[in-house]
Amino acid sequence: MVSDPKPQNRWRLTEEESRVLREFITAMVLNGQITADVAGLRPIDLYVLNLLDLDGESTPGELARRTALSTGAITKLVDRLARLGLVQRSHDMTDRRRVRLTISDKAAENVGEGASLFTPIAKRMDDLISSYGEEHRAVVIDFLSKATRELQDITEELQERKSRERTR
Repeated sequence: MVSDPKPQNRWRLTEEESRVLREFITAMVLNGQITADVAGLRPIDLYVLNLLDLDGESTPGELARRTALSTGAITKLVDRLARLGLVQRSHDMTDRRRVRLTISDKAAENVGEGASLFTPIAKRMDDLISSYGEEHRAVVIDFLSKATRELQDITEELQERKSRERTR
């Protein structure tokens, strides 16, 4: 049996769709890095603060799982953010051994959803999404929601792979 010298395209996206998606992801990562730098933070600091802002609260263990950091690394990160007054710790009322983390008012003012640091991107995204009709906006939100879940799943799969490779 003779094999086909041309590999079959195994993806359904066109080259342009793939390129645009890759450019979007790269732009998001680079924007996160420069935004963190302008705020005087590390990108992972900003991501953790964003998770806390979105979720309202979390535990160090949950943040370690979601960020793929070790528990030791997340402890150092949280200690640093607490020293900067950006994170507040409190004990869980049902289990005093558990620590709950929340974003501080200072952090919310400086790096939270309404912070001036995010005004340019928030305004531009608001203008962009608002430029679409209701039906198209629903498609955009559906895509972004599903893409976010896919990225979260892929991140977890990579975390598991990394963990398995460490134990070899």
